[in-house]
Formats: sequence, structure tokens, C-alpha cells
Amino acid sequence: MKLIKAVRGTKDIFGTDADKYNYIVNTAQKLFEDYGYTMIKTPIFEETDLFKRGIGEGTDVVEKEMYTFTDRGDRSITLRPEGTAAVVRSYLENKIYAQEDMSRFYYAGSMFRYERPQAGRQREFNQIGVEVLGESSPILDAEVIAMGYTLLEKLGITDLAVNINSVGGRESRLKFRETLLNFLEPMREDLCDDCRMRMEKNPLRVLDCKNEKCKDLTKDAPIITESLNEEEKEHYETVKKYLDIFGVKYIEDPKLVRGLDYYSSTVYEIVTNKLGSQGTVLGGGRYDTLLKQLGDRDIPAFGFAAGVERVMMLLGDNYPKNTPDLYIAWLGEATRDFAFKIAQDLRVAGLKVIIDYNSKGMKSHMKKADKLEAKNVLIIGEDELNKGTVVLKDFINRTQEELTVEQLKEKLI
Repeated sequence: MKLIKAVRGTKDIFGTDADKYNYIVNTAQKLFEDYGYTMIKTPIFEETDLFKRGIGEGTDVVEKEMYTFTDRGDRSITLRPEGTAAVVRSYLENKIYAQEDMSRFYYAGSMFRYERPQAGRQREFNQIGVEVLGESSPILDAEVIAMGYTLLEKLGITDLAVNINSVGGRESRLKFRETLLNFLEPMREDLCDDCRMRMEKNPLRVLDCKNEKCKDLTKDAPIITESLNEEEKEHYETVKKYLDIFGVKYIEDPKLVRGLDYYSSTVYEIVTNKLGSQGTVLGGGRYDTLLKQLGDRDIPAFGFAAGVERVMMLLGDNYPKNTPDLYIAWLGEATRDFAFKIAQDLRVAGLKVIIDYNSKGMKSHMKKADKLEAKNVLIIGEDELNKGTVVLKDFINRTQEELTVEQLKEKLI
């Protein structure tokens, strides 16, 4: 019988990868909650129009990468390719704007894009992200960027660069669009097929092309910040001022536009050179027009998302392993009940305890405890049972002592 394998572009997460995943998500959750964010969980699939209207029909995500299907009710459904549109849909549908002036949400979960699997990128991938709705202050922009950078620092990831830009509002982008098209038109035939299509739908995306020839052709492209109005320029300058106040070093990248149509004003990416050419670890920006597009509400918003698998690649061995506090080695059938009672009491008290169901010799127990990287081993033989004691072996310091059960609990709990 043929073995059924995971679908191409998906990956099981277990063992050390599971330890890394939990470490990243738990660290992020703690940091986000310290900043006043609360969790939001949205469905894995949504109506397709949500992403067409939100992300933009001219984007690679909508045109090439979405997992879309028709359900039994003849509805077009899409597995979420990103988290922002779904959070906005929930915010509008549940009228959260009527309950609070500003909402801070964080999320973690699977996203789906049909793209070529490569290092750190799968067709099912995991993201952690934040969304702030109801606040237009540029100080918020800087604070969220600083929070994302702090998260990566807390995870021990270094050699990072923060790239920032401003893509302005709708009027400024329309003005820049004409300037950019005038620049691109003479080289239209030399650009890649995707960029020729982008020229028709969203010329700014040409600046985001990863094709080396396109990068070279557009190296002298006009700069979008020169098309900003005075209010947008002031917003951008305040973002930079507060990044300085928050101690975040940044690089201005005039070609940074991000890959989704809903961005306006501040955009940014945190990148590393440790992941090859696709070096973005975390990215986001302001999307003040998205709530108008999806729900006719003029509400500003800002956020970011980070790919968990990409962060996992950067952790190396710098993460806490899910190792047991205690391995219980019971010797002989007479000691089994006593050993399992101790195991249960210690687990209820909050310790991670591993105990085998079948009798083993001392050598086998020690070998297994070593493989599990247990911090301590509790040895219970018939002599200890008769005396009402146990032997606690410290596997880190290689010491051992004989204790009563009460002394054991006082020592470990």
C-alpha cells in the first residue's frame, strides 16, 4: 500500500521545531500583551471577495497565489493568504469600533499561498501579527515598528535592518503613478512579463519586483516621497523622530512599497541577510483606506506580520527545549503504584514529569533519561519503598541524595 505523504508545500511541525514554534508564539504573546494587545482568532477561510477587495486584484497574491474553491452552497471561498483583511472584517462585522476608540489585536495561525516552496516559505505557513485600529498618530507607527524589532531581539535574532518608506495617501500615489509611468514607458518591453502587467494595474509594484534585470532598470526610478503632500511628509518625519527616540536604527528605502494594495503612508520591513535574497522577516505598515474599502468606515489602522517559519530558521539553538523536570525510574513491580502516585502529585503541582509504563533495568532508565535531557532522575527501588524514601539524582550537577517524599516535594515544587 502506498504511503500517503504531506501535500507539497506543507510541513509537519514536531520535536525541536515544535519547541521553536511554541517559544516564538509564546514570546510574542507575552510581549504583545505587555503593550496592551488582546488576542483575536478569525476563521481559516473567508469569502473570496474579502481578499479581492482588500488585498487588491492586481496583486500577485490575488492573481496567482490564493487557494480558492467553490463550496457546496456554490459560494467562492478562499483560504486566508494573510491576516489583516480577516481582522478588519471581524472588526467591522462585530462593530468593535462602537465599543472602543482604539483596538489592539494580535493573532497567530496558518495562512495559505500557492507559491513555489523554498527555504522558510511553504504553501501553508504560519504568521504572528498585530493590528491597531482607530489611531492615526505617527507615534503609533514608530511604536509598532519598535515592538516588532524588540520581539526579534527578545528571540535572540541579530543582524537585522529596518527599512522604512512612505507611500502617501491616494492623491499622492496617483500623482506619483503618472510620474513613474512616464519613467517606465520607454523600458516597457525590457521589463519582465509580471512588471508589464503591473504597469497596467499598479505601477508601484514594479519597484517591488525581485527580478534582477527589473531591479537594474528601475534603479534610477523617481522617489515616491517627493510626491507626498506636506501633511504626509510631516507624518513620515514624526515616524522617523520617534524611531530615534525608541532607539531603532532604520534605513530609508524609497523603493519599498510592500506587496499588498491596501498600504498607505508608512510601510516597513525588517530584513536579514541570513535568508538569502528573500530576507524579509517581519513587515507591515499603515492601511488607512482599507476599512473604507471593506465597510465604508473612515477608520485608520496600522499593523505587521512575521512568518514564524522564517523566524524558526534564524533561531538556531537559541531556544528553550521542552525537556522534563523529572524522569522517574521505578525498579520492580512492587514500586510501580508508589511511583505513579508521586508522578501524579508532582504533575498536579506543575512539574514536567516523564514515567515509563513498563518495568526497566537501571541502565535502560538512565539511557532514556539522558536522551530526554531530563534535569533530574528520581530512583525508586524496593529498598527505597520499604524505607519510604526516594533517591533524587541531579542530572545537571551529577549529584544525588536520598529524601523522604515530603522532602522531595519541598525541594522540587
